[in-house]
Amino acid sequence: MAEAFDGSALRLRWSEAPWDEAVLGYTVFLLEQIDLCGEAALAAKEFEAFERARALRGVGLVSCRLPHQSLRESMLLEDRGFRFIEMVYRPSRMLRADEHWDHGLQIERAGARDLPLLQSIAATAFRNERFCMDPRLDSSASDRRYANWVASAFDHPQQQLYVLRDGSLVVAFFVLEWQADGACYWHLNAIAPQAQGQGYGRRAWSAMMGLAAENGCVRVHSSVVARNHRVINLYARLGFSFSEPTMTFHWVRGGRAP
Repeated sequence: MAEAFDGSALRLRWSEAPWDEAVLGYTVFLLEQIDLCGEAALAAKEFEAFERARALRGVGLVSCRLPHQSLRESMLLEDRGFRFIEMVYRPSRMLRADEHWDHGLQIERAGARDLPLLQSIAATAFRNERFCMDPRLDSSASDRRYANWVASAFDHPQQQLYVLRDGSLVVAFFVLEWQADGACYWHLNAIAPQAQGQGYGRRAWSAMMGLAAENGCVRVHSSVVARNHRVINLYARLGFSFSEPTMTFHWVRGGRAP
């Protein structure tokens, strides 16, 4: 359940992140909203209300994502011990009914027998992500986080797990969600280590755009961190456009992993 603070100069909203707590072993807060609407010194004073709530709950990590133009808020966070971790882009592409998706891959919903392999791919594929890049955190938690995500997507009420094959070779997986506005959101995707460097990225992404179109979607969208330049270039080659980026900040108790 979300908690909130509404002050004269600052508005905050935060909640717990149980999926991150499961891999880190301590309480994690997600700071979902921070609006600095008054004088900076008063906002800093009012931020202490959040810090008291954080201390009371024994929080070890707080993450916050801000629009790139929210510089006053980012400066406040940095003054209160948060550190910039990453920039995130949100690629999006409209789908046309007359497009032809030439990929030559087999696409199917993942079965229980696929889970161990797909989890092992997820555990090694996301080394550009924030949990792995923040030197204050245990990088193995990032591996567990994404492996857990794949497992939860297998029987998730909204998300679906797909596996892509070239013959007997598993080349990729996608975790996606069919959205009510006619869009398909790619929560998570990765090329298997044994399939990398062979052109499967373009084929797999094209295959999943084709699947979205076959299911009546008019748009696909996702997210990607700025340091993952290979995937950003892939999105660009496939005609995706990018919305304004967001900044991610972490606060870690004691300045290091608890």
